[in-house]
Amino acid sequence: MSRRMTTLKFAPANVFVEAEFVTLTPRMIDTMLETWWSANSLLPQPAPKPIDRDWRWSEKKIERGAVKLDAEIIGLMTGDGLIQGAMQISRQPWFSGLNVGEELLFVELLFTAPWNRPQLRRDGLEYYKGVGIALLTWGVEKSRKLGYGGRLSLDGSPDFLGWYERRGFLKLDEALVAWEGIMYTPMELPPSAAQQLLDEAH
Repeated sequence: MSRRMTTLKFAPANVFVEAEFVTLTPRMIDTMLETWWSANSLLPQPAPKPIDRDWRWSEKKIERGAVKLDAEIIGLMTGDGLIQGAMQISRQPWFSGLNVGEELLFVELLFTAPWNRPQLRRDGLEYYKGVGIALLTWGVEKSRKLGYGGRLSLDGSPDFLGWYERRGFLKLDEALVAWEGIMYTPMELPPSAAQQLLDEAH
């Protein structure tokens, strides 16, 4: 199987570097994702506390109602062997909230590594950029390959609604989802916005 590559901007040197999309095994999740927060470049106790600070990725499942969707965790690895971002995405389809009868892939846990978030760094500077968009684009390509037109759905956290809307996600006319005291907004990426993401990536 050919390697799936992309490029990320390494802000400190203002250069673009290659990164590889990898399906993370349970061992990789334990050693690479759940040690994200031990990096020396991070503030010891950032405020407010990031919503993903204490997550155990290996225990997270995609559940829609009473249905558990088979899923995988995709990481974006740079040449130094570090995972610069990751997302959980369903392997089986869910139902579109915008177009009755259409299907899509569901995305959870889309996050760049904490050292790529300036507000969490001791120096407050940018590090790797473009991680989230690269992961979304991978999801769009998988959705298209499976015949879902690039459609993706997710529950957007309050801090990132604007980010998702700028990428073309639309808020659905559905009830907010409450989880761990936070209200998440159901959102969906339609095929037209999915195509725009692909156009911008190539």
